[in-house]
Amino acid sequence: MDVVLIHMNHLISILVMKDDSNAVTVLEIVGNLIFDIYYPNKCLVCNQLIVRARTSICVSCLSKWTALQKDDLTGDLAVQNSIDSAYVGWEYGPELRTVIHFSKYKDRARLGKEIGLQLANKIHPSIFKCADGIIPVPLHKVKLRERGYNQAFWIARGLSGKTGLTVWTNYAQRMKYTETQTVLNRSQRKENMQGAFIVSQNVSGKTIILVDDVMTTGSTLSSMAVSLKSAGAVSIIVMTVVTPVKDSL
Repeated sequence: MDVVLIHMNHLISILVMKDDSNAVTVLEIVGNLIFDIYYPNKCLVCNQLIVRARTSICVSCLSKWTALQKDDLTGDLAVQNSIDSAYVGWEYGPELRTVIHFSKYKDRARLGKEIGLQLANKIHPSIFKCADGIIPVPLHKVKLRERGYNQAFWIARGLSGKTGLTVWTNYAQRMKYTETQTVLNRSQRKENMQGAFIVSQNVSGKTIILVDDVMTTGSTLSSMAVSLKSAGAVSIIVMTVVTPVKDSL
């Protein structure tokens, strides 16, 4: 087994050093070996075994994600009402298209949390220090029932795990059931999202990080941001995992 060979090679390299201080390290290697055999950690994207690491996405898959070179993308959005700043991790390329699809439709909620952790590592810490809490863009109850979970919530959980910010669940509801936005043009998307959300908790004076998986024209995020500011929020920071290249926004 590959996992055994990796751990044994590591163990041999430690023993060759003949250093008594390595006794604890040897015990850790044996413990990790046992854990990896009985509870193998496999990449949630490609299903390859990940050894000696507790991350859920392997280095090979992460290396294929194309990072965006620009920080604040607000000016690139076709619809930006009530959005104060917008941050995105990576380009929506073929590799991440598969990842996002898995996080939504393949019953892999935990993948969303891992993506959120990776996103938190990429965004500058000062952005999070400005915020009071995180709100994931909610799904309509019909779509939530169909899918079983909200992928934006799990991405928010990942961000929370890294930053310590609280995920504010049930602060907003999606009242308007909308079909997928992917087949609509910009004006249709904006019209489709008008009045889609209501805010049910007190957000007065708050700076909120609004989280979703994909940012395209900004129509969904803007509609949510408008509702939050109408309820008293002072600043809305949009944060998503991916966005298409500029020409498709």
